[in-house]
Order: sequence, then structure tokens, then C-alpha cells
Amino acid sequence: TLDMNNLSYSVGKPILYMKGDANGWNGYDYLAGDDGVHFTGFMYLNQNGFKFTTAPDWSGTGYGENFSTAPDAGNIVMTEPAGYYKVDVDLSEKTYTLTPITTIGIIGAATPGGWDADTDLTYNAEERCWEIKDIELKAGECKFRANDDWAMQWGYDGEKFVYSNNAPAVQFIPEAGTYDIKLYAWANGYVKCEFIKK
Repeated sequence: TLDMNNLSYSVGKPILYMKGDANGWNGYDYLAGDDGVHFTGFMYLNQNGFKFTTAPDWSGTGYGENFSTAPDAGNIVMTEPAGYYKVDVDLSEKTYTLTPITTIGIIGAATPGGWDADTDLTYNAEERCWEIKDIELKAGECKFRANDDWAMQWGYDGEKFVYSNNAPAVQFIPEAGTYDIKLYAWANGYVKCEFIKK
């Protein structure tokens, strides 16, 4: 991004978008990477076809069946069941890998189960987020994790939410109370979390 008014620029992570039947072909599911070749994102997919593209409006490069970039390339059709997945794309190898995510839960000192047990969120297909309503939280630290395991984590680094296999656990629950939470996992650098105190 170039800011001519302040004579400055910033560089964001390279992005791929997934457009497919599962999201109405609208391109709001992100995959991010650092090298422009390897991308990771989190999204709901089904067996009715999808493509990856470098621009949400198809003005960039689109990748269809067998990662063909031809304008008339068919859709990628997965054989796995419909569901929420961690999606890893390798453009150099023309492959993608799907890791099923059956649950995302909140865990930590601020949560009902402490660091010993997840409190699961529910996937909201309409908003494409994981959510929980009326959860009682303490002031303190917590993270989100997938499949009741530490291999996939989302945490707060003091400024923003990030994804990693060792996400930070900085306190972001300012005070005890009842909360509604929405986690938009998307991709590293594009994670969004809403905490609404009631």
C-alpha cells in the first residue's frame, strides 16, 4: 500500500482467495502466506466445487481443476466430506491439503474450564465464524484452539489476533462478565475476534 500523502508504504502478506459454492462464489475466504507460493487459510468447503484466485474479482490469476490457470478451467472438486478445514496450498507443487477442524474452543485462565478444558464454540455458516453466546469469563488470559489440541492456535499478541502453533496468551479479557464471542479464523494476519460484554 502506497501512501503518497505521508510518503510511506506498507507491505501485506500475499493472499489467495477461495471462491466456491460453499461461500456463494463471493471470495471472502482468505489464504495467506509469506513467500507467494505457500498459503494457509481456514474455511468451510463442500463437494460442489471451488477455485483459488489472487484477486476476489477474478482480475488476477485463477487456479481451477489441477491448478490450471486457463480461463475455462473446471472447478476443484474435493472428495472429502463437506466441513470446516485448514487449507494449505502449494502453488509450486500445484497441490492443496485439507486438515479437518471439527471444533474450535476457547481455553485459558479466563474461561470456565481454565487451562484444563476447552469451551467449544459453534460454527455459524451464515457469518462464516465460530461463536459462543453468554459465556462467563474472568479477567485474564485465554486462547482459541482447534480439535481440543495445541497444533492449531489463535491468540492475542497485545495488538491483534494471530494464528500459529504456539500463539501468545496475552490478557485480552479486561474484566469479568458475560460475553458473546465471534472468531473469524480466516488466515494469519487476517484473524478477527469480537468480544461483546453483556
